[in-house]
Amino acid sequence: MIEWLTGVQNEEMLAALLFYKKNHETDDWADDLTSKQKTKIYQRLEDVKAGRVSESSEVWKKYGR
Repeated sequence: MIEWLTGVQNEEMLAALLFYKKNHETDDWADDLTSKQKTKIYQRLEDVKAGRVSESSEVWKKYGR
């Protein structure tokens, strides 16, 4: 793999690999959420599992697009 990587000449491939590398080196954005934010997310996930959801068309009517 290292031998192959050192021989890559394609700029797009190198850019994609660099993007992938940087993306996996950074901390997970979820680590920065407060406990209140995490609680809200878990509550909404439970709402979805329980079928307590709205049609997207209703949300767009209420909040506009």
